[in-house]
This record gives sequence, structure tokens and C-alpha cells, in this order.
Amino acid sequence: MRIQILDKTKKKKFIERVSYLGVEKFNYLLISSGAEKIRAYSGSLSVDEIIRIWTEMRVESIGLYFGKEVGQETRLTVDAMHLLKDQITKNIVELEKEQEHQWFLGKDIQLTEEQKITYKDMKGFVAVRSQGDFVGTGKLSDNKALLSNFLPKERRVKN
Repeated sequence: MRIQILDKTKKKKFIERVSYLGVEKFNYLLISSGAEKIRAYSGSLSVDEIIRIWTEMRVESIGLYFGKEVGQETRLTVDAMHLLKDQITKNIVELEKEQEHQWFLGKDIQLTEEQKITYKDMKGFVAVRSQGDFVGTGKLSDNKALLSNFLPKERRVKN
């Protein structure tokens, strides 16, 4: 697997693609690895050292899995949301208690009539929050009736 260190232009483009959440900047080195996956690194290794280690030692990954580029959109991971929690101010869907339970089972969420009205201007990927904590990324359907769940299987609760 090849890695690519995102230069300033590509990093700026990535940040623009997550600006729908209110994110404006962050101080992480961004690394593209695999199919559309973006990793964030904040350690003391230089770019040359990272590439050398990657090629000579066959390291599987470096940094934190931060997000995924999906077509023209970018979806942040739960971990990235926790790192950027102070910057995420827009496109936040707040779950109710029963919806939270369904969310952690990995199910898509039917929005209430009140939520449909509240979130009518949102589209695409959104930050999902419950009881003040970010719990993942979802995607609103065009009619705002359904919130698709992107919670990884390893983070779901078993029945």
C-alpha cells in the first residue's frame, strides 16, 4: 500500500470539505492511505522519516484514521470528531434517548417530525451527537426522514 503526504493545497482542500461542520483548521499532518482514507499524524517524525519507515519496515499505518473521502464529500471518523469537538459547530443532529439506543445497535434512525423541521436546511453528512457527546457521522436522506448510520461495526452494541 502506498501513502501520500497531503501538501498544503490538498490539506486546505480537505479542510474545506469538512468545513460543513464548522472546522476551519487543525495542526495535523494528513496522510492518504488506501482507498480514500485519510490519517492524521501529530508526532515528531519528519515527512522523510515517515516515508522511509513506511517503505523499509512495511508499517501498516501511521497516525489516527481521521476521515474518508466519498466522492465530493468527506466523512470524519468518531475519533476525529472528538479531536475537533471544540470546532464542530454546524450540521449537528442531536439524538433522543431511544434514538441513541438504536444508533449504537447500528440502525438507521427515523427522525421525528420536530427533527425534520429543525434539520430541514441540512444535507449530506452530519455530526451526530447524543447527550452532549459526538457519537458518529450520519447522512440525512433528501426528505430528512432518515439518518443513515456510519458507525463502524466494532463500535456497535450487540443485541
